[in-house]
Amino acid sequence: MKAQRILVLGMLACGLSACGGSRGTSISESPTPIAEVAKPIFGLASGTYYSAENVTISTSTPGTTIYYTTDGRTPTTSSRMYNGPVSVTASIQLRAIATVEGGSNSLVTTATYIINSGDASLRGLPFPPRSGVPRPAGRLGGLKVLDWAGFNAAVTYTFDDSLESQISSYPQLQATGVRMTFYLIGYGDHNSPIWAQAAQDGHEIGNHTQHHCLANGDLCGGNWAGSNELEYDQCTNHIKQQYGVETVWTTAAPFGDPRYEAPASTRFLLNRGVWQGQIAPNDTTNPYDLPVHDPGAGESSSTLDSFIDLAHASNKWQIFMFHSLLPGQGYHPVAVADVTASIDHAKSMGDVWIDTMVNVGAYWLGQQAITNATSEEYSGQYFDETVVSWTLPAHFPTGKFVRLTVTGGTLEQNGHVLPWNEAGFYEVALDPGSLRIYQ
Repeated sequence: MKAQRILVLGMLACGLSACGGSRGTSISESPTPIAEVAKPIFGLASGTYYSAENVTISTSTPGTTIYYTTDGRTPTTSSRMYNGPVSVTASIQLRAIATVEGGSNSLVTTATYIINSGDASLRGLPFPPRSGVPRPAGRLGGLKVLDWAGFNAAVTYTFDDSLESQISSYPQLQATGVRMTFYLIGYGDHNSPIWAQAAQDGHEIGNHTQHHCLANGDLCGGNWAGSNELEYDQCTNHIKQQYGVETVWTTAAPFGDPRYEAPASTRFLLNRGVWQGQIAPNDTTNPYDLPVHDPGAGESSSTLDSFIDLAHASNKWQIFMFHSLLPGQGYHPVAVADVTASIDHAKSMGDVWIDTMVNVGAYWLGQQAITNATSEEYSGQYFDETVVSWTLPAHFPTGKFVRLTVTGGTLEQNGHVLPWNEAGFYEVALDPGSLRIYQ
């Protein structure tokens, strides 16, 4: 009895854990309750900054998952999951919680960041070719998001399969000065430093799965990982670790297999398909099966130009899907000179936005979010006010903007009046999730 009493007292004194140096009965084998989850720690203090910032979030509790919001709402496990630094390009309130399996959620950490900069390059959007547009001075209302950031059409160049011909042609592609998307196969990308260089140069590195299999494991370029989820996750981890990419935003399903759509929707913003077509603003195209033009072997720049012209005439987004680049060999080889000539053609039009899948796609989805937003209108003796609120889709990147116009009124986000840009728009940050318009 005395020995049992000493053991119980020892357990209480050591907080139900084994005391260091004890030679008695070990109690570390007993189940240990999970401690309270530590609050998240932000790598940047609240304050005013004069350029875009990246905010890291961490916690001292091991094995946690962090969730955050950028619109002032209290985060939950349904909020955005933290998987890399949060890009802050506009004034926001950042809030985060940490959670661990079997434990409770942490307390909320909150920080407010004010970005005091008129540098439009923070928005990551090119300027359309116009200026001198007067600020709307009519009555409050008429909110409309500009298609394709104020351009008449959008074009994205994507390259599949991480082929050697793409690696050797990278200098010619980079010399065009436009951002592109490269979809890598994890096991077969040659571990080339070119992919790390492409990421540093501003191109998007996307996920084309680890072994390029059909969704049932057939027709693999290597040994199937065992599930579509693992095919995606192994490739993403490889891209992050091998090439220093912080987040893999989009994917291209091997062979355009629609069975990849479900796992893609839980991991990525977009999935590029293989079927022929173009995308219109605010249309009902499935974001996890986006259409493309797949050039045939030896397709000329004039044929590629015709698809750009069609997108320009119909105010749409054209995605190109390339594989092998001549003089290399492989599926549907196209001369790199024809690819770059088509880029020159699109640039010469002046009002075609050429950018990556994630950049154009985020704008397309952001426009839909605001178009489908809810509005609350208030009328008073001295002013009228409308508050517009929206929700962004899953896996949406931070730091994105859309451009819009109104018939009149003053626009405000997080207490800051938005300036009118004489190219004909206001630039509205998507992260806050709301916009105030008053007169």
